[in-house]
Amino acid sequence: MKIKYPLLFLAFLFIGFSNSCTEDPNSVGNSLIPDEDRLSYEKIDSYTAQFDQSFSSFKVDSLTFGSSSSLLLGKFKNVTSEILIRFLISLPDSIREGLDSNTISVRSAWIDMQPNYWIGDSNALRFNIQQINESWNSIEVNEDTINNVRASLGPNIQIENSFATTDTSIVINIEPEVVKNWALRAYDDTYPENNGIFITPTTENSLAGFQALTGFPSDSYITLYTEFEKDGKSIDTVAALPNVDLHWITGERLPEPPRRILLQSSMGVRGKLWFDVSQVPSNILLNSAELKLFIDPTETYQGSRSADTIAVQFLDSFEDVTINYQYGKSPLLLDKVAEDNYSGDIRQFLQRWINGEDNNGLEIKLSDESRSVSTVSLYGSDSEVDSLKPRLTIYYSKK
Repeated sequence: MKIKYPLLFLAFLFIGFSNSCTEDPNSVGNSLIPDEDRLSYEKIDSYTAQFDQSFSSFKVDSLTFGSSSSLLLGKFKNVTSEILIRFLISLPDSIREGLDSNTISVRSAWIDMQPNYWIGDSNALRFNIQQINESWNSIEVNEDTINNVRASLGPNIQIENSFATTDTSIVINIEPEVVKNWALRAYDDTYPENNGIFITPTTENSLAGFQALTGFPSDSYITLYTEFEKDGKSIDTVAALPNVDLHWITGERLPEPPRRILLQSSMGVRGKLWFDVSQVPSNILLNSAELKLFIDPTETYQGSRSADTIAVQFLDSFEDVTINYQYGKSPLLLDKVAEDNYSGDIRQFLQRWINGEDNNGLEIKLSDESRSVSTVSLYGSDSEVDSLKPRLTIYYSKK
């Protein structure tokens, strides 16, 4: 049969198809799914469901700073940070031979430091530099090591009134004779051993961070420059990079404000958090479990680099804070817009509790513990404002 009006036929065909599509696409499929196999989507909020919870802080016995990507120097609030650093000096043969024969001398020597982190007054930082006369390394270091180093220190080798700063660096002149001995020691064991220097802050409310050996780029390392002269004329300047470095933190723990939990980098002050999740049904499919912690800005101190992440870990013991490292970490990220909370998905931990593993809570710590002195105050489980308590919002599916 020949269709006389093909366009009109196609129009009617399209209208019919469109009408059929406006019907409920699930109207047929729904009738085929038994009620017991259908999924429902639910939400539980610890705030509205009034979960029991416990949030407290504790201090770890010690932190390891030898592998830190930053070197911290200065004093801020309750924290004092000092630097130990040793430079590897390698000279051209012509200069080494000239030094050895006294035809070449060290004209000047200076240390160039490029801050990449500040907290407090960036113009106030001042410090002493002393030669270390005791061997040490960045791996096996403890309080006894530091005490032995302190007892061995020589006089301040910083040349008076030589402290200079720019927008990007701090430059300090040091005694040339000390650097000459370090240079000669690299080739002659009769010279005193080069154990590096100990840098101690002398001013309050100013702390800086510098690139450590474990970080990059290498052109930002603290660098020793040595200028050599012959017959009264400058002939060369040699740069020496560190071959070992670390910072050492001392200080007392800050008093905790009422109904708040303090987390503090460098001091190893962390939190432990527990929720009673018995109201969460078993045999469910977790879609997400958002943990949100709210910040009290009045007791929070951040430097030029904010603590933007909290690391959460699964505990095998709440009392002893025994971490189960097998289960890894979950991050809580700082809300970069409001800057009033950290939040993240901890469903992997909640699922284990639902599956029957003991609920011993979570460890809460700042992820920048070894490279800043941030202090973050969080509203506690006994906060006077219920909506600011730690909050767990759970979305799940069930039959």
